[in-house]
Parts: sequence; structure tokens; C-alpha cells
Amino acid sequence: MLGGYNTANAMVNYYLVLMFTVFPLYFSYKYSNIRHDKLNVFLLVSSIFALIEFVAAIALFIEKKHSGTLPDKRWYQNLSLSDYTFAAMVFLFTLSTIFSQYPGDSFTGNQGRNNGLMLYILYFAVYIGCSRFFEFKDYVFVIFGAVCLIMYILCVLNYFYIDPLGMLEGYDSKTAEDFTSTIGNKNIMSAFCCITVPLFTVFWLNHKNTVLRYFYLVTAGVGFASLISSDSEGGFLGIIPLMLVLLLYYSRNVRKLGMFFVSAAVMMFFGKVLRLFSYLMGDKEKGFGALQKFFIYSEKSYILIGVCAVLAVAFIILSKKKETLPRAVPFVIGGVYIAIAAVIISLFVHYTFVDTSSKLGSAMKFFRFDEKWGTHRGFMWIKSWEIFTSKGIKNALIGWGCDVYYSAFSPYFAELNDKFDNTATNCAHNEYLNYLINNGILGLSAYLAFFGSVLVRAFRKAKDNYLALAFAAPIVCYLFQSVVNIATPITTPYIFIFAGLCEAVCREKSIEN
Repeated sequence: MLGGYNTANAMVNYYLVLMFTVFPLYFSYKYSNIRHDKLNVFLLVSSIFALIEFVAAIALFIEKKHSGTLPDKRWYQNLSLSDYTFAAMVFLFTLSTIFSQYPGDSFTGNQGRNNGLMLYILYFAVYIGCSRFFEFKDYVFVIFGAVCLIMYILCVLNYFYIDPLGMLEGYDSKTAEDFTSTIGNKNIMSAFCCITVPLFTVFWLNHKNTVLRYFYLVTAGVGFASLISSDSEGGFLGIIPLMLVLLLYYSRNVRKLGMFFVSAAVMMFFGKVLRLFSYLMGDKEKGFGALQKFFIYSEKSYILIGVCAVLAVAFIILSKKKETLPRAVPFVIGGVYIAIAAVIISLFVHYTFVDTSSKLGSAMKFFRFDEKWGTHRGFMWIKSWEIFTSKGIKNALIGWGCDVYYSAFSPYFAELNDKFDNTATNCAHNEYLNYLINNGILGLSAYLAFFGSVLVRAFRKAKDNYLALAFAAPIVCYLFQSVVNIATPITTPYIFIFAGLCEAVCREKSIEN
């Protein structure tokens, strides 16, 4: 096993192939059991993977010991901050479970979306296996791209009531409108796009193989069309900041800037492909939100596509004469970002605290936060904060238990029903508030520290290896869209997998073993 591509490396890639093919495509009977279908596949595949990698690690240790190639450092001296914070997160989640009023539900997550302690222990095992034994092979991500294309196309077709798999047959109209592809409801599909489109975008920007690079570009473009067809604003909350981060990151690299604007133009072009498709279908679709309509129907979006295309050509031509732009460029772009953020914050403050009565349009309504905000997410967020601040020091520190938000929020069910005709909820529709209630301020802090460490290490390593950025991009997108979305065993496993892949790239050439 010593040297080269060994069995442990191969098993990681085989595991990734299963998670990139069987996991997203598998369903037992339409959407009736879709979350449990994905959960069962993840539990089975990941448990086998963790066991195999544990055996492989022992075998590798014995082999190194006999050959006299063990490093001088102790095992704990090679742990990173990401390793420590993930271990702390699992420890704190365990405390939440032990001291919960509902320890059984906290372990399994049965009260909520099955995000119990059991799942986080397995996430940790997967992270360790991926971070220690991953070695990049193109075929893994080409297969993932092909599977994603299938899922993206299914999502688009479903949005126009074309159902080649018969997934929507027998369901009422509301279910048919909310569910799509082989993944679940539109919010989950949106989260899936937030995880996958950034990966393929960074591959387009950096991959050395021209054929594969254009394959990833088209995949990202179709993925953006799928994101539009998911009709969930949360997806744009993830994708738009990611594109801004990439623009800033490559702001001095002339060639990469040209390629970035190519990707932006191609993505928006696929929005116009949806317009053509809608026309051919007689505009029979499920209905798009204001932002989605902009990319599909608005004539202004043609101008935006044209601007991106012109910039792409200009930077690509310029790259033949000049490789980098002045150091001031990222500072200028950063200043523009700060100005935009200031405007957004000002609008939010104005319409939330000053002008609370004037009628706002569909796009502007997001700047007024109240109980009705975001399909009454505002009500759940306000009440979640009340729960955190009023239910005792133990619950504030370590929470109620993993995924037992249902019990914590139950005193507000009657008010929820009276105001919004919604009898109950088992999540805050904001992952950070969910962790705050379920696992307390300590659990949430460990979660943020883990992903913060992963991303900092990845962005530092990205200068030497673009794979660090490719694997970090899905995490960035996911964390942004998590503000209005939920953790599920359908999409959340991917960010822990990509965290492990980030750590694997960061550990390369940085530690002895």
C-alpha cells in the first residue's frame, strides 16, 4: 500500500462515485419516502466506507511500522484546526443528546428531518476517511457531472409538467408544484444546485483538459437553468455571493476574468433557453418568482448577457498581452461590494424600522422583516430567538438536542396556525437558528468554527492547488443559502464530504503522513 495510488485511495473514489450516482438518483416510490430513501443509502454506503477505511488505516499503520517509515510526530500533532473543531462539534452534539429531554429522538432525528447525532457521527467518519485518503481522479467528477445533467434536465422538464419518470403521477397539484427531479421539493433541489454548480464552475475556470473544461461549463449552465426552475430564492442567495467571491478572487488574473465572464454569460444564456422552452410549451409552467422571471423573460437580462460576453472577449484578448491587473483592482471591487452591502442594509433598516406601512413590490418585500417575511419564516425566526433567550442556561449553551426543534417550538403551534394556517413545524427554515436551538450557542459555535477553518485553509491552499477552491465553493454557496433553508440527509452530506476533500487537498505536502 505504500507509495502511489493505493487501496485506501481507491475506496474513497469508489465511495464518491456511489454518493454522486446512486445517492442522488435513487428513490423507492416517487416522493413518498424520498428523504428516508436518501438517508438509508447514505447510512449504508457511508457505514461500509467508514469500516473499510478504518481497516485500511490500521493496515497502513502496520505496514509503515514494519518498514520503519512511521513519522516522528505523534498522531495528534498532525491534527488540523478543522479536525479539532469537528471533534468538538460531535462532542457538544453528544452532550446535547445526553442531556436532552428526548435523547432517543436526538440520536435519530426522528422529530425533525433525521439530522440526529447518529448522522453527525457518520459525517465525522466520512470526513476523516476523505481527508486522509482522497486522491483526485477525473472520472469521479465527470460521472458526477453527467448525473447532475440528468437531474438538472429532469428538474427543468418537471417545471413544465413533463414527467418522464412518472414521479408526479397520483399527487395533488400542490405536491406537483413543490417537488422536482429525483431529489425532493424545490428548496432541496435549489440547495443541490447550490452545491454542484459552483463545483463545475471552478472546474471550468481551472481544469487543464479543454474537452472536460467545456463539459463543466455546459453542466454549470444547465445547472443554472435548473436553479431557476427550482423557483426558490434561497438558491440565488447562495449562487450570487459565490459568483461575487470568484470575481474578487480572480480580479487580477486577466485570463481567468475572461473565463469568469464566459461562465456568467453562459449561465444567463441558459435562462433564455428556458424562455424558448416555455414558448414551445405554450407557457405552461408552474410559475416563476420575480428574480427567476428576470433571467427568463426580461429584456434587460439580454443587456447583462451582452455586457458579460463583451467583457469576456476583451479580457481573453488582453490576456495575450498582459497576465495580471494592478493591485488596486481587488480593492476597487471590494469597495463596490461594501457600497452595495451598505445600500442593502440601509433598505432593510428603512423598511423594517422606519417605513413599516408602505406597500412593497415582489422584489422589494424582502427588505421588510416581520412575521410574514419569507413565507412566514420571520415568525419562526422571531419565536426561535425567544426560545433561545428564555428557556434556561442549559438550553442556551448546549440546546434541546439534535433535531428536536419540533418540541422546542411546540408552544407556538397554536399561534402559528391562527396567523398562517400552518399547524406545526419541525425546523426554523434557517440552519443557524436550528443549530442554536437544537445544540446551543456552543454547538453552533463549533459548527461555524469547523467550516470557517475549512474555508480559510482551502482559500490559502487554492493558490497552489485549484481543487481546494473547487471543493470550498460548494460549501460557501451552501452556507449562504442555509440562511433561509434547512439541513436534510439529502443535501447536507455533500458539504461534509467536500469539507473532507478540502482538508485532503490542504494536508497534501503539509504533514508527514
